[in-house]
Amino acid sequence: MMVGYLRMIVMKTLVDRKLSGYDLTKQIEKDTGTWKPSFGSIYPLLERLLKENLVEVEAQGRRKVYFLTNDGKKYLKSIDKSNNALVDKLIATWKVFGKITDRRDMSFMLEVFNSLKKGQLPFKELNPELNELRATMFEIYSAGKDSNKIKHVLKETVRKLKTIR
Repeated sequence: MMVGYLRMIVMKTLVDRKLSGYDLTKQIEKDTGTWKPSFGSIYPLLERLLKENLVEVEAQGRRKVYFLTNDGKKYLKSIDKSNNALVDKLIATWKVFGKITDRRDMSFMLEVFNSLKKGQLPFKELNPELNELRATMFEIYSAGKDSNKIKHVLKETVRKLKTIR
């Protein structure tokens, strides 16, 4: 899922800091809450960004650290602008769609879109648990277990979550 956005994620991660390839993967894992890109993806991408003059590299002892160039910062701003325009269109479309759907769905999606517009990953602190819930639910369902039992557990979970308010 995130692999298609690796270029953007790497550039945003390097905006105000200098990181080695290793530290970059660790920071992305921390920022996303679950996903850690492979070194086989990070280093070739960093080489491409170097060739495009979007990042620079400097030696710090035995380590190489990467950081955005001024061209890289300008490029990132232009991408952010076009992404924000797209997100604005999604928000407008969702508001229209929201008139015929559940209010909670509308609020949830608007929260997601606004987080994306700010350059944040929505619900990142919940991602490990959400991924585990989704995987477990599909694993049990695909094993042919009683879907009514799954529904019962999900309804009970929703009931308990509502008590948090």
